[in-house]
Amino acid sequence: MPGVVSAKSTSSARSTSCAKSTSLREGNLGKPPVSCHRPVLHGGACANAGLMPSRFDIGKIRAATLCLINRARLAHGEVALRPNPALQRAAQGHTESMAFGDYFEHIGPAGQTPAARMRAAGYIYSGRVGYEVGENLAMGTLWLATPRAIVRGWMASPGHRANILDPRFRDTAIGISPHPPAEFAHGLRGAIYTQDFGVIIHARIAR
Repeated sequence: MPGVVSAKSTSSARSTSCAKSTSLREGNLGKPPVSCHRPVLHGGACANAGLMPSRFDIGKIRAATLCLINRARLAHGEVALRPNPALQRAAQGHTESMAFGDYFEHIGPAGQTPAARMRAAGYIYSGRVGYEVGENLAMGTLWLATPRAIVRGWMASPGHRANILDPRFRDTAIGISPHPPAEFAHGLRGAIYTQDFGVIIHARIAR
Protein backbone atom coordinates (compact mmCIF):
# COMPACT_ATOMS: atom_id res chain seq x y z
CA MET A 1 0.00 0.00 0.00
CA PRO A 2 1.49 3.41 -0.88
CA GLY A 3 2.33 5.94 1.77
CA VAL A 4 0.06 8.90 2.42
CA VAL A 5 0.94 12.46 3.25
CA SER A 6 -1.10 15.50 4.23
CA ALA A 7 -0.20 18.98 5.35
CA LYS A 8 -1.74 22.21 6.60
CA SER A 9 -0.39 25.66 7.33
CA THR A 10 -1.56 28.82 9.05
CA SER A 11 -0.10 32.13 10.09
CA SER A 12 -1.16 34.97 12.35
CA ALA A 13 0.34 38.42 12.72
CA ARG A 14 -0.59 40.80 15.52
CA SER A 15 0.52 44.33 14.87
CA THR A 16 -0.52 47.80 13.90
CA SER A 17 1.42 47.78 10.66
CA CYS A 18 2.81 45.69 7.86
CA ALA A 19 0.99 42.36 8.16
CA LYS A 20 -0.33 39.81 5.72
CA SER A 21 -3.85 40.34 4.45
CA THR A 22 -5.10 37.20 6.21
CA SER A 23 -3.55 38.06 9.57
CA LEU A 24 -5.05 39.29 12.82
CA ARG A 25 -3.69 42.59 14.10
CA GLU A 26 -3.28 43.82 17.64
CA GLY A 27 -0.74 45.64 19.81
CA ASN A 28 2.28 47.70 18.80
CA LEU A 29 5.02 46.55 16.46
CA GLY A 30 8.37 48.06 15.68
CA LYS A 31 10.80 46.55 13.23
CA PRO A 32 11.70 42.88 13.70
CA PRO A 33 14.94 42.34 15.59
CA VAL A 34 18.08 42.12 13.50
CA SER A 35 19.52 38.61 13.66
CA CYS A 36 22.87 37.37 12.43
CA HIS A 37 22.13 33.85 13.68
CA ARG A 38 23.65 31.57 11.07
CA PRO A 39 24.39 28.17 12.58
CA VAL A 40 27.07 26.15 10.88
CA LEU A 41 25.54 23.81 8.32
CA HIS A 42 28.15 21.27 7.33
CA GLY A 43 28.65 20.39 3.69
CA GLY A 44 26.70 17.54 2.17
CA ALA A 45 23.20 16.39 2.95
CA CYS A 46 21.52 16.97 6.30
CA ALA A 47 22.23 13.98 8.54
CA ASN A 48 19.30 11.57 9.09
CA ALA A 49 17.06 13.34 6.55
CA GLY A 50 15.89 9.96 5.27
CA LEU A 51 15.39 8.41 8.71
CA MET A 52 11.99 6.93 9.55
CA PRO A 53 10.76 8.42 12.86
CA SER A 54 10.55 6.20 15.92
CA ARG A 55 10.32 6.93 19.61
CA PHE A 56 14.07 6.34 19.90
CA ASP A 57 15.23 9.00 17.45
CA ILE A 58 12.95 12.02 17.81
CA GLY A 59 15.97 14.24 18.51
CA LYS A 60 17.67 13.16 15.30
CA ILE A 61 14.46 13.67 13.30
CA ARG A 62 13.97 17.14 14.77
CA ALA A 63 17.56 18.14 14.00
CA ALA A 64 17.32 16.82 10.43
CA THR A 65 14.07 18.69 9.82
CA LEU A 66 15.49 21.97 11.13
CA CYS A 67 18.64 21.47 9.05
CA LEU A 68 16.55 21.10 5.89
CA ILE A 69 14.38 24.11 6.78
CA ASN A 70 17.40 26.31 7.43
CA ARG A 71 19.12 25.17 4.25
CA ALA A 72 16.01 26.27 2.34
CA ARG A 73 16.00 29.66 4.09
CA LEU A 74 19.69 30.27 3.52
CA ALA A 75 19.34 29.28 -0.13
CA HIS A 76 16.70 32.00 -0.49
CA GLY A 77 18.73 34.67 1.30
CA GLU A 78 16.97 34.46 4.68
CA VAL A 79 18.59 34.02 8.09
CA ALA A 80 18.44 30.61 9.74
CA LEU A 81 15.79 30.03 12.38
CA ARG A 82 16.87 29.36 15.94
CA PRO A 83 15.24 26.71 18.16
CA ASN A 84 13.11 28.15 20.97
CA PRO A 85 12.25 26.14 24.13
CA ALA A 86 8.85 27.76 24.66
CA LEU A 87 7.82 27.15 21.06
CA GLN A 88 9.08 23.58 21.49
CA ARG A 89 6.61 23.01 24.32
CA ALA A 90 3.79 24.36 22.17
CA ALA A 91 4.74 22.38 19.06
CA GLN A 92 5.35 19.06 20.81
CA GLY A 93 2.21 19.42 22.92
CA HIS A 94 0.04 19.98 19.86
CA THR A 95 1.71 17.14 17.97
CA GLU A 96 0.98 14.69 20.77
CA SER A 97 -2.56 16.02 21.13
CA MET A 98 -3.22 15.29 17.45
CA ALA A 99 -1.42 11.95 17.53
CA PHE A 100 -3.36 10.55 20.45
CA GLY A 101 -6.55 12.58 19.95
CA ASP A 102 -6.91 11.26 16.39
CA TYR A 103 -7.27 14.61 14.59
CA PHE A 104 -5.26 16.80 12.21
CA GLU A 105 -6.10 20.46 12.67
CA HIS A 106 -4.52 23.73 13.78
CA ILE A 107 -7.32 24.24 16.29
CA GLY A 108 -7.25 21.92 19.31
CA PRO A 109 -10.28 20.10 20.77
CA ALA A 110 -10.92 22.89 23.27
CA GLY A 111 -10.55 25.60 20.63
CA GLN A 112 -6.86 26.34 21.25
CA THR A 113 -5.35 28.30 18.38
CA PRO A 114 -1.61 28.24 17.58
CA ALA A 115 -1.22 31.68 19.17
CA ALA A 116 -3.08 30.56 22.30
CA ARG A 117 -0.79 27.53 22.64
CA MET A 118 2.29 29.71 22.21
CA ARG A 119 0.99 32.11 24.83
CA ALA A 120 0.29 29.27 27.27
CA ALA A 121 3.80 27.90 26.68
CA GLY A 122 5.34 31.28 27.51
CA TYR A 123 6.55 32.30 24.06
CA ILE A 124 4.10 35.22 23.82
CA TYR A 125 4.98 36.27 27.35
CA SER A 126 3.14 39.58 27.62
CA GLY A 127 0.16 41.39 26.21
CA ARG A 128 2.43 44.38 25.65
CA VAL A 129 4.64 42.83 22.99
CA GLY A 130 3.91 42.44 19.32
CA TYR A 131 4.34 39.15 17.58
CA GLU A 132 3.93 37.27 14.35
CA VAL A 133 3.48 33.51 14.46
CA GLY A 134 2.83 30.71 12.00
CA GLU A 135 2.40 26.97 12.02
CA ASN A 136 2.89 24.14 9.53
CA LEU A 137 1.43 20.67 10.04
CA ALA A 138 2.24 17.49 8.17
CA MET A 139 1.86 13.79 8.53
CA GLY A 140 2.96 10.90 6.40
CA THR A 141 3.31 7.16 6.38
CA LEU A 142 6.15 4.91 5.25
CA TRP A 143 8.85 6.84 3.33
CA LEU A 144 6.66 9.96 3.27
CA ALA A 145 7.16 10.36 7.03
CA THR A 146 10.90 11.15 6.78
CA PRO A 147 12.18 14.69 7.32
CA ARG A 148 13.22 14.90 3.67
CA ALA A 149 9.73 14.00 2.42
CA ILE A 150 7.97 16.27 4.92
CA VAL A 151 10.08 19.35 4.10
CA ARG A 152 9.89 18.64 0.38
CA GLY A 153 6.09 18.55 0.66
CA TRP A 154 6.00 21.79 2.63
CA MET A 155 8.24 23.55 0.12
CA ALA A 156 5.98 22.42 -2.75
CA SER A 157 2.93 24.01 -1.08
CA PRO A 158 2.57 27.82 -1.33
CA GLY A 159 1.17 28.30 2.19
CA HIS A 160 3.79 26.16 3.91
CA ARG A 161 6.61 27.56 1.80
CA ALA A 162 5.54 31.10 2.74
CA ASN A 163 5.87 30.27 6.44
CA ILE A 164 9.24 28.58 5.96
CA LEU A 165 10.69 31.49 3.98
CA ASP A 166 8.97 34.33 5.86
CA PRO A 167 11.73 36.91 6.45
CA ARG A 168 10.16 38.13 9.67
CA PHE A 169 10.34 34.83 11.54
CA ARG A 170 13.33 34.28 13.82
CA ASP A 171 12.34 31.43 16.17
CA THR A 172 11.06 27.93 15.52
CA ALA A 173 10.36 24.53 17.03
CA ILE A 174 9.41 21.16 15.60
CA GLY A 175 7.12 18.73 17.39
CA ILE A 176 7.21 15.13 16.17
CA SER A 177 5.35 11.96 17.10
CA PRO A 178 5.83 8.53 15.47
CA HIS A 179 2.11 7.91 16.05
CA PRO A 180 0.09 9.43 13.18
CA PRO A 181 -3.65 9.69 13.84
CA ALA A 182 -5.18 6.25 13.29
CA GLU A 183 -7.96 7.65 11.12
CA PHE A 184 -5.40 8.75 8.54
CA ALA A 185 -2.61 6.17 8.90
CA HIS A 186 -4.78 3.07 8.39
CA GLY A 187 -2.37 0.92 10.38
CA LEU A 188 0.79 2.02 8.53
CA ARG A 189 3.92 3.27 10.28
CA GLY A 190 4.34 7.00 10.05
CA ALA A 191 4.67 10.30 11.89
CA ILE A 192 3.00 13.62 12.48
CA TYR A 193 4.87 16.94 12.56
CA THR A 194 4.13 20.43 13.86
CA GLN A 195 6.50 23.29 13.04
CA ASP A 196 5.84 26.53 14.88
CA PHE A 197 7.38 29.84 13.79
CA GLY A 198 7.52 33.15 15.56
CA VAL A 199 9.08 36.52 16.19
CA ILE A 200 8.55 38.69 19.25
CA ILE A 201 8.67 42.39 18.41
CA HIS A 202 9.04 44.90 21.21
CA ALA A 203 7.09 48.12 20.86
CA ARG A 204 9.04 51.31 20.50
CA ILE A 205 8.40 53.82 23.24
CA ALA A 206 7.54 57.27 21.93
CA ARG A 207 9.67 60.08 23.35
